[in-house]
Amino acid sequence: MNAELNQSKTEKSLDERFAQHPHMYEQMQRLADMMEQAVAQGATADEAEELALKQINELGRAILTDWAKVKQERSQSELKAKFPRMIKDSKKN
Repeated sequence: MNAELNQSKTEKSLDERFAQHPHMYEQMQRLADMMEQAVAQGATADEAEELALKQINELGRAILTDWAKVKQERSQSELKAKFPRMIKDSKKN
């Protein structure tokens, strides 16, 4: 697992990674904007930390949500390939 993480770090830039997740890129931009505004408005270190932690937690939730969606889609594709007759895409009437 660590080898996979280290390998992916060297192969893709942060811009390339965020290109696949534009909403996360936007969140990072908002975080940077908020931090710059907080500094410009004279926020204390505690206030800036609280703001940053809140935004980073939101980003973490978005990342995990995307991960879960990809994992679910991959699992569904594997099951459909393995058991094509058992899985239907339509709703019951």
